[in-house]
Amino acid sequence: MSAPERHQTSPGRQDAGLWATLAKTHAAGTLLPAHQHRSGQLVFATRGVMLVETPHARWTVPPQRALWVPPHHAHAIEILSATDLRTVYCQPALVAQCASFARRDEVHAVIASPLIQQLVLGLFNGGFDHPTRQLMVSLLLHTLQHTPCLPTHLPMPASEGLRRALALLLQAHQWQLSLHELAAEAAMSDRTFTRRFTAEAGLSFRAWRQRARIIASLDLLASGRPVKGIAHALQFESPAAYIASFRTLLGCTPNTFRQGQHGDTHP
Repeated sequence: MSAPERHQTSPGRQDAGLWATLAKTHAAGTLLPAHQHRSGQLVFATRGVMLVETPHARWTVPPQRALWVPPHHAHAIEILSATDLRTVYCQPALVAQCASFARRDEVHAVIASPLIQQLVLGLFNGGFDHPTRQLMVSLLLHTLQHTPCLPTHLPMPASEGLRRALALLLQAHQWQLSLHELAAEAAMSDRTFTRRFTAEAGLSFRAWRQRARIIASLDLLASGRPVKGIAHALQFESPAAYIASFRTLLGCTPNTFRQGQHGDTHP
């Protein structure tokens, strides 16, 4: 059973029919089972790390980053560390008014720029009247169009055998397991495992595993763990190999990312 949650709604829970806000604090280990909303939502973590999973992929969202979930998209959320969430809900009619928001129908993580952070947090500030908040919500949606995506998306295969094998990596953290051992867990030959994985996930298992390790490291970085210890835990050959792989995916070093800065990322 997940740890208890503490709920805190925003002042007056602003809800004008087209948009609403909600603040929650979740303890580490909290699991929000698969669900969906009639509205789109931007979930911003002021503190902590969360894992969001859809039927086809998962996203790790570090602190000071955000995730857009379109209306009617089923998703589950696992809280990896104590997390303060600030969520802005936008009804489809409001989202449709922002024609420039090209990714409005896609789940995606974004770098929360200072402007996005101030717009989200400003919606929880009782000092702004409703017309001002309405403008802030509209500006927020327009701003998302120009915000780089954070490449923490991890595609997942559909078949049960492959998912069972991947659970040994993602849930049990047994990163030392070989492809042969994982194929055996999936009740497949090495060749079948490799072929089916690429067909279902859209990338090779080798590339997926490298990406999965980098994404898994984000929670360890947020917890303050040293880079050397992270590299060892995730079975990188050396800290330098981990740093190089991290930079390739996220455009900066682990410590720079931990400090809330980042290089150029791309969709």
